[in-house]
Amino acid sequence: MKIRCLFALVFFLFTGTAGAVEITNVRHWAAPDHTRVVIDVGSEPSYEVEEGVNTLTLRFKESRLKKDIPGEFTINKPGIKKVVIIPAANDALKIEFLLDKYQKTSVFKLKKFQDKPDRVVVDIILEQEIKENKSGVAKPKVKPPKIIVIDPGHGGEDPGAIGKGRSYEKNIVLKLSREIKKEINKIPGYQAILTRDGDYYVSFSKRLQIARDNNASLFISVHADAARNSRAKGSSVYCLSTGAASSEAARLLAKNENLSDIIGGVADGDGGNGSDLIILNMFQTNTINLSRIYAGILLNHMGQVISPKYQNVQEAPFRVLKLPDIPAVLLETAYISNAEEEKLLKNSRFQKSLAVSVAASVKEYLARAEKTRPDKTGVNAGEDEPAGADKKETTTENSEKEPLQYRVRRGDTLFSIARQFNTKVNLLMQLNNMKQDEPLVTGRKIIINRVKSAPDGAAKNNKIYTVKKGDTLFSLSRRNSTTVEELLRINGRKSSDPLLCGQKIKLP
Repeated sequence: MKIRCLFALVFFLFTGTAGAVEITNVRHWAAPDHTRVVIDVGSEPSYEVEEGVNTLTLRFKESRLKKDIPGEFTINKPGIKKVVIIPAANDALKIEFLLDKYQKTSVFKLKKFQDKPDRVVVDIILEQEIKENKSGVAKPKVKPPKIIVIDPGHGGEDPGAIGKGRSYEKNIVLKLSREIKKEINKIPGYQAILTRDGDYYVSFSKRLQIARDNNASLFISVHADAARNSRAKGSSVYCLSTGAASSEAARLLAKNENLSDIIGGVADGDGGNGSDLIILNMFQTNTINLSRIYAGILLNHMGQVISPKYQNVQEAPFRVLKLPDIPAVLLETAYISNAEEEKLLKNSRFQKSLAVSVAASVKEYLARAEKTRPDKTGVNAGEDEPAGADKKETTTENSEKEPLQYRVRRGDTLFSIARQFNTKVNLLMQLNNMKQDEPLVTGRKIIINRVKSAPDGAAKNNKIYTVKKGDTLFSLSRRNSTTVEELLRINGRKSSDPLLCGQKIKLP
């Protein structure tokens, strides 16, 4: 009889009353700088936090433990040894965290969202190692490598899209990002850094901070697309838009991706929302322009591996791209919701090919950035010119005789100005003696020479073609039995120049 009464008492302490908050699960994973423990609860909990020497205690009021949840979890991750759940008086539960070699802790609640329940998150922030030069010998100065930050999307609590074959986007893009890192690191003078290298979530603000702290030359966020239509397929490249998205699909994609901080578990006030307006004001138009130039190069290289979903670079207000001084793009590699492309994304050969193409695009963009820095004469060093023409003839032939003066307005970019006046970004930079990293200040007057749609003296064996919607240099080269390089040469173009609908170009 006594044993039966004791069992009933223990069961009552662990299950509590019908109105009590139920603890349904305890999960954990480790990141390089912290270990996270997540407590799933049935409704919004009420608890108190008490920190001792190498211990952290959460006292949950009016709570019970789900029947199949054990009372002790051995974790043995950096900063924490185990978690013990102990019944207490007055329908309470005490959860003790046994800690080890940590810097501090952070405890916060997350409200129920989509398929995620109410949660209590405990982050154990780890001690950071400070490496000292104990030899006392000064290290020789070497030219620092160009840093490219590769950002595998999602992670941890946020799985991203899930394919019909149960592939998780967070796992696919991590493998792809590791391959991209390997290929970039093969290029002398280049170094790739991952924002995460495991299954854990990194907040938007921390991803961007990694790029700033490392003085990155490029930021590439890697994702796998998804749609309700299982036939949707292809890759796409996105840049930041400070206004409207370039399409309804781009807007919906950005809206979905921008929820990652909520799904992944970022404390209120830690997601960087309050600084969005400041960041947008800081986001100089030249950075948007550089992002657009690189996105065009990346889109061309990706087209050699997988057919693009969109022929042009897309724009949308992605929070993960809000870097004021670093060109940033978001790459949707393929559709994980498409059965064929889901298999492709898991294929090691495809992963390798994609990584090679991304590395090649990085090399082309940064090499070109070095060549197009103006010299003392104001002419871009290393600028490629059309065959058989010097710089002076090119300017005379391809431009109106009387240059225009234009006052820069808020929101202008070199790309938008070039498109408005039917000219080229490189020509604008040359005429105004501008550097690639120079801000385009509102109110500044710049010189504009409009490019003629069909230059005089075109070769007789070339025909004039009006670009149609969906055309790319790659598709035009295939239809006309030529190469992309030949099209660029006869039109005096660079691969980063936009191909606009209605534009006239020469075809052999």
